[in-house]
Amino acid sequence: MKKTLVALAMGAALSCSNLPAEDNSLTIAKGNARWWHNAVCYEVYIRSFNDSKGTGIGDLKGIENKLDYLKNLGVDVIWITPFYPSPGVDMGYDISDYKNVDPKFGQLKDFDSLVKSAHAKGIKILVDMVFSHTSDEHQWFIEARKSKDNPYHDFYVWYPPKADGSAPNDWKSWFSGSAWEYNKPTNEYYLHIFAKQQPALNWKTTKVREELFSVAKFWLDKGADGIRFDVITLNALPDINQSSDLWGKMPMALIYLKMMNDKVLSEYDILTVGEMPGVDPENAYEFVGEKEGPLKTLFQLDIMGLGNDGDKFHPTPYSLVAFKKIYQNWYNGLYGKGWISAVLDNHDQARAVSRWGNDKDYWKPSAKMLATFLLTQWGVPYVFQGDEIGMTNCPFTPAEFKDVEEINYYKEKIAEGKTEAELLPGILARCRDNARTPMQWSSAKNAGFTSADTPWIKVNPNYKTINVEAELKDPDSILNYYKKMISLRKANPAFVYGTVNIIDFNNENVYAYSREYEGKEFLVVCNFRGTHTDFDTKTADLRKAKLLIHNYSSNPHINDSKISLKPFEAMIFEVK
Repeated sequence: MKKTLVALAMGAALSCSNLPAEDNSLTIAKGNARWWHNAVCYEVYIRSFNDSKGTGIGDLKGIENKLDYLKNLGVDVIWITPFYPSPGVDMGYDISDYKNVDPKFGQLKDFDSLVKSAHAKGIKILVDMVFSHTSDEHQWFIEARKSKDNPYHDFYVWYPPKADGSAPNDWKSWFSGSAWEYNKPTNEYYLHIFAKQQPALNWKTTKVREELFSVAKFWLDKGADGIRFDVITLNALPDINQSSDLWGKMPMALIYLKMMNDKVLSEYDILTVGEMPGVDPENAYEFVGEKEGPLKTLFQLDIMGLGNDGDKFHPTPYSLVAFKKIYQNWYNGLYGKGWISAVLDNHDQARAVSRWGNDKDYWKPSAKMLATFLLTQWGVPYVFQGDEIGMTNCPFTPAEFKDVEEINYYKEKIAEGKTEAELLPGILARCRDNARTPMQWSSAKNAGFTSADTPWIKVNPNYKTINVEAELKDPDSILNYYKKMISLRKANPAFVYGTVNIIDFNNENVYAYSREYEGKEFLVVCNFRGTHTDFDTKTADLRKAKLLIHNYSSNPHINDSKISLKPFEAMIFEVK
């Protein structure tokens, strides 16, 4: 959900060997097979997916109405972003009632109906839980801030002011400004790692853990097939005298997760995935290890820290070698021990094709190349809504911003003397609103997302040409390529369980690797750059290999083991 620390990302990237991990795939594949191992997941940002009621906001019924589309795409699991009652300061990640549905998204009966319909089509539902903080409008916090004697006071993190009345320390919020907000009735400051309307929960309090565990049980009993846990390692916080660099790295985080697993999660055959700041390739098995890990998988978001100078809104060219190191180090740390997820973007990031590809000169081939890469990675792949049709970043103006992070950042920098002209390019390249524009279903008004006059957020103006309706009719579309890639992944266990061997690791243009499993070998070649480049696969004569998929209509240019690659060209060979 939140920003990835660049130092953490690069530290993880550079800390491990680049040699392949020991092959323990048979232990995982045959000894502990799980239903989610070969699943393809799809993230639905509910607010922007499909509006069934004409309110300008997506809803649960809107998701249900598009289940056939998702089934035809090849999706097995839908991860739905928070749909619980919320003031919406952080677009639903500030929850005011954990056991209900926000009226703008529907009712509890709509969730029940969605689960029933999805299960009938063989699709599972993953709900999103925010257990590190609540909204300041949650009844717990309304009570907690009244007095120190209130039974809910210890549900949150409080500290007295310094002698001069200032905040307890210099911790900064991830959404700009201080991480502390003063509460006059108790003469204390409460901690908020994100917006001031998102007070941090105190997991040291037994009652807090009991309440949150009951929330997880509530939704699992209602038929959810799994849970995505938002910034869950922030459940354990450092002492006030320690550095905020320790957020997400405290030992109690693992202990608390094991408590939740023992009490609730272990009782269900579910997929769990943790967004876990502070967890790295060397300790990840403790959290998601097949034998003892309290969760099943985690999100590797370290790549999101690439391509900036320490400020996410200051984009810089990224190193493909650093990109490879991150994937390789997670593979080294977890392969044969536990499981990971594969992602290129999500609701907190810029659009994949705009960030890792070229959404102007090579829009279609770069979007297809990224699909080739994502769906041949080790780990459970997550497709973010709209990526399957190549949705791009959106040309917002500051007046059109909706996300609290970019709004706060923009205001802060303007106050420091920066100009709109200086700030806008970087914000537009990286802002979270890019991922949150309405799903582009057709060329009709508002991209077919809503019948309302005005949707909650701007529709990307390119919806007239980039939309589901148009791509369904085009055999060469990005959408149809995604369908082929998903089918290819599911037909070949090597892409789920196979070993990974990166070829020509230090090549800054091409990411190529083999996937091997039970005597079968596949070669994946992806040109990540918008230039022609020659690449030696170090493989026997490729003209004798079977070309399974290719993102250009013309045949690849092959000479023995060498390929002359066009910009963003990608292909997969069955070698043996």
